[in-house]
Amino acid sequence: YIIDKTLADLQEELNGDQFFRANRKYLVSIDAIDKFRSDNGKILLNLVPPVKEEVAVSKENAPNFRTWVEG
Repeated sequence: YIIDKTLADLQEELNGDQFFRANRKYLVSIDAIDKFRSDNGKILLNLVPPVKEEVAVSKENAPNFRTWVEG
């Protein structure tokens, strides 16, 4: 699908309980997270279906991610 919106625009439209802005390239659904692990303060995500590159949550955003995922 081609979407003519920025991730910031999509983030505003999506349910924040269901979707999280992992980084500049990814908005992730809580249902797509298979597992995650800490790595030097960052959080690395394993998604389903898998993506070709590693999806990381920054050190600065890691506390927000943990709060979000614990719901």
